[in-house]
Amino acid sequence: MISTHPNLAYLKAAWAAHAGISAQNCRQSYEEAGISFERVNHSWIVRKNDTQVSTMPLRYTRQELRMGFLGRIEMEARKAAAEIEAVLLRDLALPEGHTLIVELEESMRHLRRRGSRALAIFVAPTAAADMSVRIGAEIQAFLDAPRACLYAHALNADGYAGADLLADCAKRERHPRAATYGELAQRIVATLNTALEKSVAMG
Repeated sequence: MISTHPNLAYLKAAWAAHAGISAQNCRQSYEEAGISFERVNHSWIVRKNDTQVSTMPLRYTRQELRMGFLGRIEMEARKAAAEIEAVLLRDLALPEGHTLIVELEESMRHLRRRGSRALAIFVAPTAAADMSVRIGAEIQAFLDAPRACLYAHALNADGYAGADLLADCAKRERHPRAATYGELAQRIVATLNTALEKSVAMG
């Protein structure tokens, strides 16, 4: 049975392997990057330290290896995104006239093209939102480990950010970390629900 939970050990190792041969490390040897290869029949088993991170044909380029890492990372990242979204949809107390936007496909495109590690999620007023309470929130959830950055503001009539709704929050609330993506989502919900309740009360 295929697990619906992301493999966090794999994500950590695969991102590290990708970083080890990309950008400023593009000329680094596989050995220096901690990447090893074991031939099995007509394929290479690719490992970062002791974790298998890819399987490649006998002939491949460095770019194909990088893309192979990102392809498998995307599979696990989608599981992480689904875990976060499920908790937010269930538990986030959105003010009336607001909606949750999970930019999954856009974030996955950035992952495939640039190796971006962030999943962008927004809370925004709909066109029919009550003008007395308009809130804009942004969640940047990172797909290399369960961590995130949160932003939330009251919006003025023109849609521009006003008061910071997280001004009284501790750093660990604005930048939560957790053992799993489900737990991370619960921490995000706890922080945002408190901020949204205050905003509605003030509105």
